[in-house]
Amino acid sequence: MSDRKHTYLFNPPQKDPKILKAEFVVRTAIFEQIFADIQSDTMQKPPQHYMLLGQRGMGKTTMLLRLKYAIEDDATLNTWLLPIVFNEEQYSMPDLASFFEHIAKLLAEDHPQYEKLLDTMRVHEYEEDYEQKAYEILVACLKENQQKIIVFHDNFGQFLEKIGKISTHRLRNILMNSSEIRLVGASATLLEHTSNYNKPFYDFFYQIRLKGMNVDETILLFERLAENEGKTAIFAEILKTERARIDVMRKLSGGVIRTMVMLFDVFIDNEKQDSFKDLEAILDRVTPLYKHRMDDLKPQQQLIVDAVAKAWDAVTVSEIAEIARADRQGLKTNQISAQLKQLVDNQIIEIEPRTKGRINLYRLQERFFNIWYLMRFARKQKNRIVWFVKFLEDSCGKERILTILGSFFEKFRNGTISDNSAYDWFNSFLMLKDEFLSTDDKLLVLGFGYMIADEKQNEEIKTFLKSKEKELTSQIDKSEESKTSIFLEPVNKSVATIIIIGLILIWLYSNNKILNQNKQEYKKLFEKYADEDLINILMYLVENKIDESLKLFNKKNIENNLSDEFLQEFFLILLSKKQYHSAYQFFSESSREANFKDRLKPIYFLTMEYLKDEYPNEYLKAGEEYRETIEELKTRVKWFEGHLN
Repeated sequence: MSDRKHTYLFNPPQKDPKILKAEFVVRTAIFEQIFADIQSDTMQKPPQHYMLLGQRGMGKTTMLLRLKYAIEDDATLNTWLLPIVFNEEQYSMPDLASFFEHIAKLLAEDHPQYEKLLDTMRVHEYEEDYEQKAYEILVACLKENQQKIIVFHDNFGQFLEKIGKISTHRLRNILMNSSEIRLVGASATLLEHTSNYNKPFYDFFYQIRLKGMNVDETILLFERLAENEGKTAIFAEILKTERARIDVMRKLSGGVIRTMVMLFDVFIDNEKQDSFKDLEAILDRVTPLYKHRMDDLKPQQQLIVDAVAKAWDAVTVSEIAEIARADRQGLKTNQISAQLKQLVDNQIIEIEPRTKGRINLYRLQERFFNIWYLMRFARKQKNRIVWFVKFLEDSCGKERILTILGSFFEKFRNGTISDNSAYDWFNSFLMLKDEFLSTDDKLLVLGFGYMIADEKQNEEIKTFLKSKEKELTSQIDKSEESKTSIFLEPVNKSVATIIIIGLILIWLYSNNKILNQNKQEYKKLFEKYADEDLINILMYLVENKIDESLKLFNKKNIENNLSDEFLQEFFLILLSKKQYHSAYQFFSESSREANFKDRLKPIYFLTMEYLKDEYPNEYLKAGEEYRETIEELKTRVKWFEGHLN
């Protein structure tokens, strides 16, 4: 990444407005909502004020700039409404008077009629009520010119902390009663001033939380970046073959726009690599920024950040003290709490706002910073990142294909799809690259197709599938890899195999007629494709033989370290049977070798969410990077519940 592009990422005001507007394809609905309000309100009365909330890199500064440029481009607005942009770092505004002085400076830079405004203010600089007089002089000058201002204030939360309680009250009264000033603020934290009913700005702003990008927004952003850089064809090819990599990194980064823009260059520069190499490449690029962040901290703060980073999940003060071995440093918990307050104020650490009770949970605010720290300085904890990347890889590319596959089979079984369409669908699945469905997995698809065709007495489809089976069999005969296929190494199943087996069992047992007449025949059909014990573990769960399933699961786990792919399906079906405590016991008592809790962390946090009445804060320890995955897992559990119970 060029130095200039890196600068633009962390300093959007330096980017050419034309480029910023061209690349602004995310958050468009929020932009249109705020701008429509600005356009329709002539500010004859005090206007609605806005507050954008979101972690660093989520696009707050870019949103403020985009609104500024829209006002400047609007022929009606730009005659009477003047946009004022306060940069994220404002070190020279220690009080409310300096707030109005800074507005005067920025107005003078672009509008000659305000050149003497600051001097007029400073005539009263040493008077007791200078804050009020500075405001009144500003308003008088605006009225004289028949104009109003809209202030875009980045990092508004830190500004309120600087000016103190009395000035904060004064600012609130001004904004509440003034028809000359509208404020659109931004903050990286949920402001105590806006969420605590004892604070001046409680329930004052219209708050908008900027969340991480979803997959469609990410693709749209990447397409625009590729277009602007003349790399449309390169990205189109990456999108065709490497979409899962993009989704893995999007989830890992929490969909933070700044991180994903940097990742765009990683994908373009390294078209053919895996998600872990993507991660290493992007972490290498942000190392100077993050290292500087750590170097700027005081020694005690470095110790605390080290402990919080190594925990990865949110932790209490006492847990921080234990991880940091604080007693050896003579650091008491009340001192840790005091340092944590500073770290929260400086937006290095955040408090989980949903925590119940008096004990706060703390985590690093920027999750990618936490990942960088573990990868660089914590070898033991690095495995947590490795496992999480693997979990996401398993659930991104193939998972989407299998969801579509499951939908097709249901339509095929229910007769809501024609035979001609069925031919096309089967062809599509069987022509997929082996990275999505291996040749062996495709045979499983064929096998289930045979079952449904037999059930429907559809000889044409059976004949068609037979021809496809010959093609696939010939591929296996020619393939050297078939000697180590999933058939011969049941512990190393592909995710597709396990999920398809699980789905097959569910569909079989959701129809009592099929269960009673053909259970053993269908079971035999698939035993050659997988370890019979693995099938029985899932089958017992489906049949509500919970004790038998758990007993066999324990046996297999002792004999062999079960694959993550199988474990995912087992735990999700177990949760669908509302066996929350059984799942929790496995997570709590797993051996160091099994390590279910770290290998399947999203499923662990989902389990704890189901048990939140007993453990109200445990599921809240999950960072932002987990949340979308947890919601997807919850949807799958509900799907299982609908088909199994």
